[in-house]
Amino acid sequence: MKCWHYRRISSQEVDVQLHQRGVDVLLKVMDAADHIDQLSPNQAQALLREVAEVMSAILERDARHIVLENDPNHL
Repeated sequence: MKCWHYRRISSQEVDVQLHQRGVDVLLKVMDAADHIDQLSPNQAQALLREVAEVMSAILERDARHIVLENDPNHL
């Protein structure tokens, strides 16, 4: 029987992971811009969806930080 050990991921680790995900998507977009004629419509759509997903997560994270900085009593 396997025993799984879980550890809590810190918010700083989550921020670093999200930042790296943003970097990865940016590199994909830059590559796609250089080879736009080689992208199929499905590939372009998938890339745009990934950009939207990552940007939404970054904006959500940033909004939480802004709220906490401006109102430390906010839960």
